[in-house]
Amino acid sequence: MSAHASVLLAIAIPAGGLVVFGLVFFLLGRRMRRLRREGRVTYPAKTTPGSNDFSSHAM
Repeated sequence: MSAHASVLLAIAIPAGGLVVFGLVFFLLGRRMRRLRREGRVTYPAKTTPGSNDFSSHAM
């Protein structure tokens, strides 16, 4: 295998992995958004009253 082919493979393999990774999460995000819009996926509230009050941490 020539040095030129090795360099191309060293670039193409990680780039292909990033493309697949990005595509999977893009499609998963679209599916979750659709299910949330339809009301089929909900998230339980984990906050307690007053937990979002950051006034005491003002700079």
